[in-house]
Amino acid sequence: MKTRSLSQKLTRWLLPALLALVLPALAQGEPLEIGTLLPTVLPAQQETGVTALYFGPTQGFLREGEAALDTGEPFVCFGQADCWAMVAPGTPEDFGPVGWIESAALDTRDSAAELTFDDALEVMIEDEAPLTADPLHGDTPALATLPRGTRVLLLARYGDWGYVQTELGGVPVRAFVPMAAIL
Repeated sequence: MKTRSLSQKLTRWLLPALLALVLPALAQGEPLEIGTLLPTVLPAQQETGVTALYFGPTQGFLREGEAALDTGEPFVCFGQADCWAMVAPGTPEDFGPVGWIESAALDTRDSAAELTFDDALEVMIEDEAPLTADPLHGDTPALATLPRGTRVLLLARYGDWGYVQTELGGVPVRAFVPMAAIL
């Protein structure tokens, strides 16, 4: 009897108190709590070669033309998930299009951090927004323009960009949209 009374009191007082704390933060447009992508340089690859680059961690994701990464050239790695690594040509300060390669192409895969998107959020595109694989270079053509109202899965942040998963023509794709366009 006392347990029921205690749980009723907690429900009556605790739930409104929690809502009073959470709702003002949501109403003030507090930034979304989501992981941040950090590009790091992997040690030089002893086994170099060109490997297929996909816009997601399986061969079922979009691949633009014959997109590939030359592991003999400088590149960064954001981390790996299962047997795939999220990479981009260049340096942490100036990298090119971001994509995924099979981790087997990296002889230094043990030094790449494990990448998870456990805190992913379903969000909506508030304003028409470009979907791009290259958040650093505005002159790179967008993969697509996402119309207002498009639902995407926000996986992580990179600066002023959100790394999202959506579909283009029924094919899954992971790329970047401006965070300002996300509702």
